[in-house]
Amino acid sequence: MSEHESSTLKKNRIFTVLIGIVLVLIGWNVRLFWIQVASATHLTDRGIDLVENSVVQREQGIVLDSGRGDFVDRNGVSLTGKTMRVLTAFPIETDPSGAAEREASLARAAKVLGVPERQLTVFLDSLTAPQIWTVDGRAAALTEDQAQRLDALGLPDLRVTTYKERYDRRQPAAQVIGYVGQNPERITKQFTDQFHKGELQLTSKIGNAGLEKTFEPWLRGIGATSVSLFTDAARRPLPGLDIRTVTPGNPYYPLKIVTTLDRKLQERIEGKLEQWAIRDGAVVVMDIENADVIAMASRPSFQPEHVDMANEAGWGNRALKAETPGSIFKTVTAAAAMDEHVVKPGETFHCDGELGKFGFTCWKKEGHGTLTLEEGFAQSCNIVFAEVAQRLGGERLERYAQSLGLTNRVGWLGDTSAAAGFRQLDGEEAGQVYAASTDRKDAGALVQTAIGQRDVLLTPLQAANLVVTLFHGGQVLSPRVVQEVRFRNERLYERFDSRHAADAEAFPSIHQATAKTMLGWMTQVVDHGTGSALQAAKWPVAGKSGTAQVQLAGGKPGENHWFIGYGPADHPKYAVAVLIRHVPAGTKNKSILLFQEAMDILAEADQ
Repeated sequence: MSEHESSTLKKNRIFTVLIGIVLVLIGWNVRLFWIQVASATHLTDRGIDLVENSVVQREQGIVLDSGRGDFVDRNGVSLTGKTMRVLTAFPIETDPSGAAEREASLARAAKVLGVPERQLTVFLDSLTAPQIWTVDGRAAALTEDQAQRLDALGLPDLRVTTYKERYDRRQPAAQVIGYVGQNPERITKQFTDQFHKGELQLTSKIGNAGLEKTFEPWLRGIGATSVSLFTDAARRPLPGLDIRTVTPGNPYYPLKIVTTLDRKLQERIEGKLEQWAIRDGAVVVMDIENADVIAMASRPSFQPEHVDMANEAGWGNRALKAETPGSIFKTVTAAAAMDEHVVKPGETFHCDGELGKFGFTCWKKEGHGTLTLEEGFAQSCNIVFAEVAQRLGGERLERYAQSLGLTNRVGWLGDTSAAAGFRQLDGEEAGQVYAASTDRKDAGALVQTAIGQRDVLLTPLQAANLVVTLFHGGQVLSPRVVQEVRFRNERLYERFDSRHAADAEAFPSIHQATAKTMLGWMTQVVDHGTGSALQAAKWPVAGKSGTAQVQLAGGKPGENHWFIGYGPADHPKYAVAVLIRHVPAGTKNKSILLFQEAMDILAEADQ
């Protein structure tokens, strides 16, 4: 054989071997495809469904942290997302040979938990999926000593893990924060892009109310933290895998929402609402300097983890709902009268309890006698304000309410990275002076409007902001509840600067002298008027009371009780509005005492 023939034969052999290797590799890939895809959903000769059992392995896990961003108060104190050590149980088959030792360990575990051994055993035997040990339906927080003792037992199906509970058992500012839940309709309509990209599913939980809803774009996380115990088809732990924790591990996310609230003050004020058995109402505390909301309490209360979405009365924020204000609206009427000079300096009015027309009367049946506008404000005389309103006219009165920020939504509005025209507050209602169908020239409607009755509506937020507006010389500020958003590593992501109300320039503001006068008149209310009981407060305060006639369910007569004001009167820092809503007519007015309680709390905190 020649050298050329030998070389050709050698090349042919190499080519044949390579072809064989390629065919073997193709065969292996076809087999793997058949096993993993084509036949995985069919039972093998051993009766094992590969897809089903791979899912069984993956399902031996539980979410410890949804990855959603949290809220903190103005001091960095957490409002949501409490982290705690918990006991997590996994449904696995244990080794029968170690039954006696296991029983002894379970007895010790039950003792650490402070429960009967049988209770723990029944809990473990009933498991079909991983579950956190709970008390009264909530994850039970372990002390560090309990965690160490349980870990030391070495039970394969009981592990101590770190769990983030979004809402407290008694969640502070629950209506402000809101709640999360499933809402397929909103996901498909409002988050269409995220839904089509697979970032959200129809079963995803999103913010459905409060700041959880409005700040959804910032709160949505990039992945959950979960813990899994890998098992085989017989629910036995796989050697070498054990428990694994999966987390996004991103230093920037989730984001953190920094509110203007003060958790300690919020909780104390909510405690007073409970102490005074206030079933329906609100308290708003604002920083006079910048209109930041420091506390916003609402009743009835609700638990964000158990929400009846159809019953807004349970989770709606009363501080943002417009209600009949009664005599606190006399602040607007008095300011308009002074600005328009319809009352002469020192001019007096006479009240004998009746106006003499429209069936209009004063709350004091025997009348107040002769008094000035200033004295009429302190004594909240209906007759004085009816006569003043007739000089003003309905259109001018409405215009002044508009200029004081009482007819539109006042909550923070602006352009952000998430949206143009972004509103911080969910469900905030606008105020109202006249209904659309009411004739502004109707004299009978006018006198009722002047004292905050008939069509007039205000929210407690607007009422508190009215006091702030007076301190800023008639300039309407826009209350904010969130001041900034920060990355997980505390770097600033976005800031929401203090600002004037969006439509502040649409209406001319009252004169600064008028605003200053009204603040002075509020001190007279406490000195010798309807708020004289507030002289017992821990620091000097000022304000205006209001009792509005409303209709309760079934047509029964009822009242809204209000008090708005500021403190300390000699060095003002806080504006407060109190509403106790829809109480039976003739009920003792608790709004003044609740205002004092709120001011006393602020005074103690300021020491």
